[in-house]
Formats: sequence, structure tokens, C-alpha cells
Amino acid sequence: MPCTSPLARGRDRLAAGDLTVPCTFMVVMRTPPKISSLFRRTCAIGSIGLISVAAGGFSAAGAQIVRGAPPAATTPSPTAGADTLLPPLERARMAQAAFERFRVTNLPPFRGGRSGNNCDERVGNWCYWYDENTKPALEPQPIAQRRLQLTRFLDSLAVLDPDEPWILGQRVRYHFEDQRPADALKAAQSCATGTWWCDVMVGFSLHMLGEYVTADSVYAHALTKMLARDACAWNDLSMLLDQDAQQTYKRFSCEDPKRKEFEQRAWWYARTLYLMHGNDSRTEHYARLTMALMLKDAATPHQNGFTDDERELMLRFGISTSWAKGPASDPRDRFSFSIVSHEPVPAYRYIPAGFVLNNPAISDSADWRLQLPPVMGRYAPPYAKIFKPLEHQKAMFRRGDTALVVVSYDAQALTDLQQTTVEAALTVSPGDKPREYQTRKSGGAADGILTVKAPWGPLVMSVEVAAPAKSAVGRARYGMSPPYAVGTRMSLSDLLFYKPYGTFPKNAEEAIPHALPTERVLASDKLGVFWEAYGTDPAGEKMQISLTVVRELVDDPGFLRRQARSLRLAREVTPVSVIVTDMSAFGARLSPRALELDISTLPKGAYIVQLEVSVAGQYVIRADHRIEIIGP
Repeated sequence: MPCTSPLARGRDRLAAGDLTVPCTFMVVMRTPPKISSLFRRTCAIGSIGLISVAAGGFSAAGAQIVRGAPPAATTPSPTAGADTLLPPLERARMAQAAFERFRVTNLPPFRGGRSGNNCDERVGNWCYWYDENTKPALEPQPIAQRRLQLTRFLDSLAVLDPDEPWILGQRVRYHFEDQRPADALKAAQSCATGTWWCDVMVGFSLHMLGEYVTADSVYAHALTKMLARDACAWNDLSMLLDQDAQQTYKRFSCEDPKRKEFEQRAWWYARTLYLMHGNDSRTEHYARLTMALMLKDAATPHQNGFTDDERELMLRFGISTSWAKGPASDPRDRFSFSIVSHEPVPAYRYIPAGFVLNNPAISDSADWRLQLPPVMGRYAPPYAKIFKPLEHQKAMFRRGDTALVVVSYDAQALTDLQQTTVEAALTVSPGDKPREYQTRKSGGAADGILTVKAPWGPLVMSVEVAAPAKSAVGRARYGMSPPYAVGTRMSLSDLLFYKPYGTFPKNAEEAIPHALPTERVLASDKLGVFWEAYGTDPAGEKMQISLTVVRELVDDPGFLRRQARSLRLAREVTPVSVIVTDMSAFGARLSPRALELDISTLPKGAYIVQLEVSVAGQYVIRADHRIEIIGP
């Protein structure tokens, strides 16, 4: 609580040697993401006194440090005579609090370009900002040594009281902080009470070990043991959703099956890589909730207790992994300091935007940007420290009520994915309800062609490559809708660009192995264009085919307006155009066709390749595909 005596009187009493002056901790926090916070706590600790300089605002608060180094905090020994008279839980609490005081005293200085007055977001008295460029200071060796002493002491107390959940939580917490998740798992598995507390500690440790499938299963089992209201709270996504998503989510009560359906949908699409087994985005959320349990009623580097504001920031932006002493929020306080904590970076937007969750099949790649604002939460997957867009080309072909999705990709342009073994996957899902259809390729090169079949209709597609040895990934993700024409007998597939190989492909199976892995080409290379026409007359019918390349205009805002204007002007300014008359396939309602284009006269720039097909008795149908000329 706030100081009960005025500031001047407090200083006089401290100067006179009274070390029990009621005072308030006011500590400012965090970086890479960085959080700065103001805290208050009644205290009397040796020769250090922290006093509120003023009430009523973030800028007026700071941590007031009285001159004189505090005595070194000591971790109680499990064999200390006086300590053995106390219950194990009380001894554990004393040792844990002493360690955190020691940590704060010995923290390294923060050397970043931003401070607690330059925030991306404020939550209560906390200031948060995201910064990938500031590297956390190395932890001083004395802190690491003291933490190791603490974990050994807590392990010894667990032998005396193996069923005490608080001791178990601190053991798991500090083993994880010491980057020993295997020891954290061993401690968690020693819990024999059979409660959900034991399960979440195991789930936390498995998640930190990268065992996402098992962690997800353990957490799911733990939720079945919880009271209904607790399980609802653990599954609550509210603070991770933007306003659009919240408007939908808040309409559902905990008992409503639609709420669970929404949560499952959100977590399915939130996965960073669909090629990863399990759902690490969801287990990361549960791990943060587990850490919140560990921090509750325990000392932290902030020395104020675990507040609701700190809990919210941790659930949204991640678990802090390092701390440093930074400047005071008020530069006039020469003897003040702040504590800056760091979460892992790079960290990406956690849950997709509400409009994406509501209709992912109409999303484009920009809607899946890694830092798409507003960023309500972030996640730093350890396997994606390098995250790049993936060069690729996709096309969709119809096979009855099934879609054949083809993707040709090339990650060799990404230097981080060169000269290493990569894993690749093409995943598609119906847009109305997530269901995975996937093709995988392991141990291959950084380029290739993948195909997958899924129900015909609007889909979400994600093509991904990962180099585990380099923690590098490339991804392209967006919605795709099947080509269609309203009120016509005949329709067209997507256009597939391929590299000419001396003959025209007679079907998709012949064209796919030659598909270009990019939509960027050289003008000196001929461009093969393959497509399929559906619903043609099996008796054969005349088809008028026009294939045109026209520059994409960029002065109009929006892709659709630019495209429409480009195509409207196609007949006025036509750099490349081919018109042929052909007959549809006999004895079939599917007519595959291919043409080759000479684009050598085209200068650098973006173009639209448009196919128009007309037959007797219906209007002209069209398909188009963007292409970019990158050189002669």
C-alpha cells in the first residue's frame, strides 16, 4: 500500500537509521517485447528503501533508492538449524523471495533505445513495446548460480512435502528459467496427487520441450478434471481477439457448443505452421496460464506480487525470460531505476484477424501478415526465428466434387533455407469448417511441387517449408475460391504457368511436373499456359480462344479496380495476344488445353494474363493470372 508518511519525513527517518519505514515499491518494466510498469508494495528491507514520490500518475512515479548497497540475499540451506523448525512450504517461500531480491540487486543494466515513456500499448500502469533489435543482456553468473542453489533446495523440500503444489510449481518454474526443461518435466512427473495441477505442470514442461502433440493431449486431459467455470476460463480467448472477433465470441456462453467450435476454429487457424504436428499455438496459451499459476502468490523480479495487469500482458505477449535494470520513468529521479523484462523475439501476431476467422476462404496473403495491426497478442515459436514469404505458384483443377490443388514452390531464393534439408507441406481446408487435407515432403530440396485433393469449394491454402536446423521457415497462406461462371454450361480452371518442354501437355498430370515455381519470369523465356475447360459438349464444339497479356495498372487503388481497368484497355493496348479456334475434346466434358506465349517484347513490370473462351449459346467466360516480368 502507499507510504503512510510524507516523502521528506521518510527520508529523515531513513537517514536516522530507522530501516522499518513503511514504503512502496514502484518498478518500471519490460522489452523485446518490453513492458514498463509501476508497482507499490509496503516494505522494509535492510538498507534499501523505495518510496513513492507522488501519487496519481505513471510519469510521477519511480523507485527511490537510498544510498548504500543492500546486503547480499542468501538462499537458506535445507540443513540450517533454525530453518528445519519451519514447515517446508514456509521455508520454500522464504528461499524463493530471497532469491528474487538477490536477482533484482544483481541485474545487468538495460541498454536499449526505448524506455518506459515510449509505449506501443499501456495496460494499467504497465508500458509495453515491441523491439526485435535490442538484445537482452547476458544474465550475470551469480544469479544463475543462486538459482541453481534454489532449485536444489526446492527439490530437497519436495522430498519432505511431495504433495505441496506451490513447491512443485516453483521447481518447474525455475528449472524452465534455467533452460532445463527436462528437469522441469521430471519434477512435474513426480507429482502424485492426480489433480489437474499435476497435469498442467507436465503439459507446461512438454510444451517447453517441443513435444506439442503430447502437451496438447495432457492439457486436454487436465481440462476434463477442472470445474466447468475453471475450464471455461482456461479456454477463454477474449484478450487475444480483436474487436471483430470479440463481437462474435462474446455472444456465446460457456455452455454454448458454438463457443467451443469458435475456439477450436481460432486455434486451428492460429497455428504458425500447419506442417507442425499438434497445436503449439494452443499449448503456448495453456503454458502461459500455467506460468500464471506459478507466479501467483510468489515473488517475481518486479517485487510487487503478480498483478492482473502483469497477468494480462503475459497471456497476450509471452513469458518473460530475462530482466535488466533500466532508467527511471522520470529522468529527474537520479536514484531511481526501472526493471525491463524481455520476452522471446521475433514474435508474430497470435490469433488471425476477426474478418479472417469469419471467412478465411476470401482472405489474401496480406490478411495473414505476421504483424498485422492491431496486434492483440504475440507468439514467438522457437522453430521460426527466421520467417520469410515463400515464392510459389498455385492452381486449382476440378475432379468431380473434388478439388486438385497444385503448388509449385522455390525457397532457394531464401538464403536461410539454402544448403540445408527442409520439410515441406501443402495444407488446404474448407473455409466453412477447419479440416486438414495435407501432402508432406520430408528431407528434400528447397524447391518442389506438391498436390493435394480436398472437397470442391472455397478453401484456405498454406504452403510451408521449414529448415529445423536453422529455425527458418517460409510460408504462403491465403484463401482460394474455385473458378466459376454463373448461368453458364461451361467453366474454366485456374491458369497454370509452366516451362515449355518441346510438346504441349495433354492433361494436368503432364503439365504439373513442369509448373513454374514462381510468378516472376524473364521476358526471354517462353511462357506456357495450361488450363482446363469443364462442361464442354462431348460431341465436340467449336471454341474461340483468346489469350492476352496486358500491363497491370498501378495508379488505381485496389487490385480489383486495377485489374478491371487493365482488362478494359486490353484491346486498346495489347502487348501480347494469341487468338485461336479449336474444338473441344470428343467424348468428354473436360477439355484440357495449353498455349505458349512469346513475351520477349515485354518490358519489366506486372501484367495480367487473361484467357477468354466463347462457345455457341453462352456468353464469354474468363480466367486470369498475374505475372511479373523481372528482366529481359
